[in-house]
Amino acid sequence: MNDSYPYDPDLHENGTPAASGQCTYHGADGPQRGPCSGEAVVSFEGPDGQWQAGCTLALEQLVESGAIAPLGQGA
Repeated sequence: MNDSYPYDPDLHENGTPAASGQCTYHGADGPQRGPCSGEAVVSFEGPDGQWQAGCTLALEQLVESGAIAPLGQGA
């Protein structure tokens, strides 16, 4: 389980969608996006070691699946 942090643009590579505050967990607009707001609220390290950003729905889905710790409850 990876730690999660309140969204911090400094954790993300400059010029990326995550650095500009977009949810990268759900990706580009499309049917798979569902109710994603697009606005990042959480920063987390993905399985590939890259920093990703997630919306409130992504945070809920990732915590529920055990992929990341709830905000403020990291090790």
